[in-house]
Formats: sequence, C-alpha cells, structure tokens
Amino acid sequence: MQHLRPILLLNRPYLSANIGLEKITRRIFILNTEIYYFSGTGNFLAVARNIAEKTNGKLISISAAINKKSIKTEADSIGIVFPAYMAQLYGVPLIVERFIKKLEDIGSKYIFAVCTCGGLENFNGLPALKKLGKIIKSKGGKLSAEFSIKLPMNSLDYSHIPVPVSQNREAMFKNYKYKIEIICQCVTNKGKNRYRITKSLLNCLMTPAYLMLQKIYLKKLKKFSKEPENTNLKYYELMPLTDKSIYIDERCNGCAICAKVCPVQNIKMIEDKPVWQHHFEMCLACAEWCPKKAIHHWCRVEGKDYHHPEVKISDMMMCDEK
Repeated sequence: MQHLRPILLLNRPYLSANIGLEKITRRIFILNTEIYYFSGTGNFLAVARNIAEKTNGKLISISAAINKKSIKTEADSIGIVFPAYMAQLYGVPLIVERFIKKLEDIGSKYIFAVCTCGGLENFNGLPALKKLGKIIKSKGGKLSAEFSIKLPMNSLDYSHIPVPVSQNREAMFKNYKYKIEIICQCVTNKGKNRYRITKSLLNCLMTPAYLMLQKIYLKKLKKFSKEPENTNLKYYELMPLTDKSIYIDERCNGCAICAKVCPVQNIKMIEDKPVWQHHFEMCLACAEWCPKKAIHHWCRVEGKDYHHPEVKISDMMMCDEK
C-alpha cells in the first residue's frame, strides 16, 4: 500500500455566499500524483508545472514516456494536460491518444484532464475532453474531472471562429492563474466536475455544426498532406502527413533548434537543413522556437510569434529528454 503524504495548503481560497472570498488553512492527505503533459509552445508545460507544484505532483512529459511498450504507474492520481487540436474533428493530439492506450491498470485511478484552447472553451475544449474521456474509458478507466483553460492559440489564427473571441493576453493569463487554483483545489480532494449534464447537452446541440466543420477540415488536410481529394485516408492518417506543406526560407542557418524542441522527433537535419519525417503533431514547436523565424507552417499565421512567457527554450529541450 502506498503511503499517504500530507500536503499543507496555505491561504486556500473559497467562495462563500455570505462573507465573500475567505482564506483558510487546511491539512489534507493525498496519494501520489503524476501530471503528464504534451506541449509545443509551452502553454501546456506551464499549466502542468503549476498544477504539479501546487499538488506536489510529479511532472512527466508524454513525449518522454511514449516510447515505452506499456506504461504502468503506482500513482493514485493521474493528470493529463493537453491542447485541443481541430476539436470538432478529433480534438485530442495523436500522441496523447497513443499514450493513453499504453496505460495499464487504470481502473482504480483518479484521472483528471486539463485541456487548453485558444478559442471558445465550450466550442473547442468540450469536444476534445469528451473524446479524451472515451479513450480513457476504452482502457477501463474513468475521467473523473475535466477542465478547460483559455490561453493564446499556438497558430494565432482566430479567423475560423464564427463569433468574436477576446485575444487579450493579459486577461487570459489572469484568468488562467485563477483557474489553476480551482483545479488544484478540486483534484487534491479527488473532486468531480459540476454541470456535466449541461455540458453534454450543449455538445449534443452542437453536433450538426461539428459534422459540417469536419468536412471542411478533412478537405484542408487532404490538400496540405498532398493527397488526392478522393483519398480514403482518415484524420489520424492525414494529419502526420501535413508536414509536407511546411517549408523553410533562406534565413535558416542550420542551428537544429527545431529538431531539438520537436516533442515527437519529427525533424532530421540533412545537410544542415530540417527535413520533416511525416509524423507531424501540429504543436508548432519548431516554428515558434526558431530563432530566425525561418519555418513556415500551413496552420500558422505569418508574422506572429507566441510561446508562453514562463517557459524558456531550455525547458522545452529538457522536457523531451529520453
């Protein structure tokens, strides 16, 4: 049996209808917690790191664990922090799906997930979390708590969102810090989400719109993967091939930073130039961390750059060491 570890939460806030925001100090006991994350621009590393620090959890990069034949953990609680990619079509990054399918004996584990997205949380985060829950269920586990956090998109492309979306980064980061506190309070007590029925109903109502978007996204993926329009390849087969539409310009100096930060080792340096190996994950790490801004992605706005301000390039290289 694992030993209980005492965690002292100081100045823990909670809301009271009568006296507003109060602060309490409470000693609670939790079992081992492991926080797994997948990150390209640093958003998800920053979120996972903050949660791990506040829950005394162990921080583990999914890309560092994925090469194992199977993944067993002695942790009682498992956290999964991931981005929503093309949420209405698939939502869960392919590497995250592969990781979950390698997990063993998770039936008794408390599992929570944090999905980060740049658009509308219910429109982007909800279907991605639903997809993740199904994958976990297929392995005999249960997603007990699910959260979404809005942070700047890695592509910085808001044009496809049908309604106005705030792009105020200061407001996003302020709200993100507040949400981290709520998430940590919930998971340290092995809490479950509220309003799950309401969210499920919303997801059902949005299904017709999702189906319409799926056709549009698939058409784009066929184009960027340079496959014929009549191909029968599915999303999970097309997405890795879309790196065929990534190119570099004359500013590339062969520094190989793109290959070093790639969380799925999808880049090889050939004659001092990056060559993509067709297991693309859409994280955009190579473009965002390129010091010369020489890499051009089909899914990224030109002339705009972003990575999480709390994350350094050395963090990205360290987190993917095998």
